Amino acid sequence: MDKTRKRIKIFSLIMQLIMQAVLLFPWMNMGTWKCNAPGYLLKLAASGQGGGYVKGSLEGIGVLDGIDNQMMVQIVALFICELVLVLFIQLTGLVNIIWTLRNRHRMILDILALVAGCLISFLGADGAVFTDLLSQVYPFVLVVLLVVNVIGVKMIDSWQEDKKVQEEIREKEAAYKKEKKRRLGFAGKYPEGFYRAMWKNFRKSKKDFAVYVGMNLLPASLIFSGVGMAQILAPFNKEGNILTGHGITAILLEFLIVSLLASLLLMIANLLSYFRKRMRNYSIFLSLGLRKTTMYALLAAEIIAGIIGMLIGGACIASLILLVIRRIFVAGIGIELQPAKITAFTYLLSGLILLGITGIGLMIIRDFFLYRELKKFRLGDVEKEKMPEKGIAVFLTAGIVLIVIAMIRFGARKNAEGIMIILILLAGLYLLEKYGFRLALKIHKNKKKSYYEKLMPYNSFYYRFKSTLRYVYVISVIPILVLAVFGKDIISARIAEKPEQLFPYDFVCMGTEEDDTFWNQLKEKYDIKLQEYPMVRVTNVDNSSKMDDSRQVIMPQGQHIGISETTYRELNEALGKKSEKLNLSVDGKDIYIVYQQDKGTKAHPLDYMYTRSMPYLHIGQPVESYWFMDREKIFPKRIVKGEKIDVLTGAFRQGNEENLVVFSDKYFEKVQDDWKKYNWITGDPVKKKEVAEGVNIHHWPTQLVLLNVNEADYEKIEEELRTFRKAHEEDERFDKDVLSCYSKRTTIEQIQSERFMTTVVDIFIAGAFFIGSILVIYLKYESEMEEKKRRNHFLMCIGMRTKERRKVIRTETSIFFWVPLVTALFTVPVLTGEVWLMRKYTQADCGHYLKYLLIMSAVYLVIQGIGVKMIERYTIRKVEGKHERNIKDK
Repeated sequence: MDKTRKRIKIFSLIMQLIMQAVLLFPWMNMGTWKCNAPGYLLKLAASGQGGGYVKGSLEGIGVLDGIDNQMMVQIVALFICELVLVLFIQLTGLVNIIWTLRNRHRMILDILALVAGCLISFLGADGAVFTDLLSQVYPFVLVVLLVVNVIGVKMIDSWQEDKKVQEEIREKEAAYKKEKKRRLGFAGKYPEGFYRAMWKNFRKSKKDFAVYVGMNLLPASLIFSGVGMAQILAPFNKEGNILTGHGITAILLEFLIVSLLASLLLMIANLLSYFRKRMRNYSIFLSLGLRKTTMYALLAAEIIAGIIGMLIGGACIASLILLVIRRIFVAGIGIELQPAKITAFTYLLSGLILLGITGIGLMIIRDFFLYRELKKFRLGDVEKEKMPEKGIAVFLTAGIVLIVIAMIRFGARKNAEGIMIILILLAGLYLLEKYGFRLALKIHKNKKKSYYEKLMPYNSFYYRFKSTLRYVYVISVIPILVLAVFGKDIISARIAEKPEQLFPYDFVCMGTEEDDTFWNQLKEKYDIKLQEYPMVRVTNVDNSSKMDDSRQVIMPQGQHIGISETTYRELNEALGKKSEKLNLSVDGKDIYIVYQQDKGTKAHPLDYMYTRSMPYLHIGQPVESYWFMDREKIFPKRIVKGEKIDVLTGAFRQGNEENLVVFSDKYFEKVQDDWKKYNWITGDPVKKKEVAEGVNIHHWPTQLVLLNVNEADYEKIEEELRTFRKAHEEDERFDKDVLSCYSKRTTIEQIQSERFMTTVVDIFIAGAFFIGSILVIYLKYESEMEEKKRRNHFLMCIGMRTKERRKVIRTETSIFFWVPLVTALFTVPVLTGEVWLMRKYTQADCGHYLKYLLIMSAVYLVIQGIGVKMIERYTIRKVEGKHERNIKDK
């Protein structure tokens, strides 16, 4: 037996014995007795009762108290499954001990045991059954031992071989370094002439450096402006929640995320283009003996100089932009509160963000550039890029299916116009373009006559398929993002109702019967119009689209206003509106939802839990501590019988909170006093004898109070209502956005600020994408200019006329106009129509929306058309320059 096998045998036997001891330990606390998995299973088999024995033992420790039969069956099944898996681990360990003693250790048994241990942790039966710490931690300890066992055996198995390989590598490296030092040692300094030559080399490429710095000014301006706007509008960010996408901070965060991603992509493209150009100059010096370290040091100096120029230029441009935005905001919004001033912190933070993006970009392209591009410059950039040959029809079909799925899912309210749907659409578009272009080229190649006629215009696809496709795809995505994603926010903010129309009442408060004295005193003191309606607080499980662990209590929970059908009709009548007959079920399963939001707010579900189409709703305030297996008991699923977008009390949370949930009159009467019956922390029923307000129950809001006041008394009454809010501090502690009393003026200021911010941010993003689209095309053509000159020279030598050569370039560049246009024509109208349906726009709303959409589309087409045409003329002028004409004349 060799040393490796002997070590594996010793280690494996030790670990298996430890695990057997752990497995035999009585870790299961069954209340009056403790046992291990084999012991429990033996008792189960001896009892002859099967599931009845398990049920009885679990009832003895209180696990099955207060749950229905379906839940009980699930818990029993999980428990038995865990015991079987533990027994399986124990048996595989015993088998492995036997094999190891016979010097035939089986790694597959260790892996199977580890898989079983992971399944135990995933099923989580311990957390559902046991309450003591030892029983709950036991599966984790077992998995740790199994992981150590597998990794340890693997490390020992490869230790000797790895050690030998490492020694050989160290010897080779030492020999290489010694030889390198002997051959390439340079003890002296470069002469002055060397630095003059390098400086002249840089000056010759000063235009490329200026383009590099100029290209980086766009992302720099975006980042500086975004951080600056966050500081300017900080005084107006009184309300909002990043998780629900509500508030100025959430808008700016979305802007910064998009800006960071766009800036990173543009910087990477810019760096690659600049490196390629500079390597053409440095390649001759490498051939003459210039050391790589020196070349990298020179490139680093150029990059650092470019970064400094980017920071200074971006800060100057952003300062002008922020000055204009500040003045427009003050003049256009008309709010008394003044925007904050820009400080040095803004520039410092923006600079650090840009340095981070640049560093990430350099790390991403390091391997790509150093190994791949350097090889091209040494050996000649003659390698043809491979085109996909297999699975064309399959992937093309997959792309079409993804696009169709994305468009269908985007039109569902439950998906909340989510960015994930857009990403699925873009993934489908990538597959469609990649394999669609490949199929078109394949068909075109079979038609010999047209193939040879169009060979030169399509040469970039035949020869540079991957790189050309990447550029075409990026340019195709931009109109979808601008017109269908960010454009809809700009347009909907323009067509949305005036903020004053969203609030029929000056104040909306939610209290209890104990506040009647306060309201009577307020009526005696001021001339107010007060309306009171019965209500209940309604809470949904999940109020954000972020991913959550469904086995935990999810926060934030959405809070809404529950009313009866009668109250719903009265609220409509108070505003002179007609109300339809709802005919909701008496058991409370049927609900009718009134989303209180404006036309500029995204369509979204009431609850983001699971399917989202059937909200999980609890009568009462958020439940802070409950077992996830009891969720459907505390938050029963409801059926949405109908829904609409309207304002009956006020759009104080723009549909994220404080929507109206209508129940039948009988069900409402039944649950109106539920605050007396259920624990306000856990949601569990409370016995009458144990009821103690402030301890296990809390009187949540049961009165909806609507006030209209005289303009002269507004501020005085607002001050009086601070006393009301102070008395209801407990109701506001769950979520800082959900208040016991809302003010019309404060919310109007917030909405005005948010709309302004949304418009400015999305115009910034759209403008950046418009400009970035042209810059990306320019970078592509500039980086391929030498190749195009050589091709043009070849075509001229074989007798192609100037007109035909120019036509080749025009055909190539026209792809970057027509492909995005076609892509936008079959995606943007569908996505726009679905937005109209989800947000329930009227015919007039659709007409106004369409008008702004056509204006934005025209702006995009003009910018894209002019940009493509300018690049086309620039390319023609460069490739048909004096050098080529002189050759032709000769």
